[in-house]
Amino acid sequence: MIIRTHEDAKNDAVEDDKWISRRYTLRADGMGHSMHETYIKPGQHLHMWYKNHKETVLCVDGEGQIEDLTEGGTWELKPGVLYALDKHQQHILSSEKGMTVICAFSPSLVGPEDHDEQGSYPLLDDDGTVIQR
Repeated sequence: MIIRTHEDAKNDAVEDDKWISRRYTLRADGMGHSMHETYIKPGQHLHMWYKNHKETVLCVDGEGQIEDLTEGGTWELKPGVLYALDKHQQHILSSEKGMTVICAFSPSLVGPEDHDEQGSYPLLDDDGTVIQR
């Protein structure tokens, strides 16, 4: 059994000026997915495209919006609303006042991943080396 606290996840956090991602489980935990708590800072409009991962996201605090740039459509996000990027959709995630979401990634993140210029996470080997596709 794996038990992690919010304080534990802060130790594996990745942060920039737009968001903070606290990583609760990672590939080394052997779960087949990684679980993160991400805080989107106020006033952000993040273009993302997870080419190498599928992601499921549940809003747990605050409000925001997701715009699907691949298939079209815009949805309001508030606590209890979930979206799943099942086809690697390019999207814009935004929040004017800040928003906290719980995210599951498959395949699991290794830990140090950060968004590239296309808004994607690289696919990493267990040692953190980028896997070329």
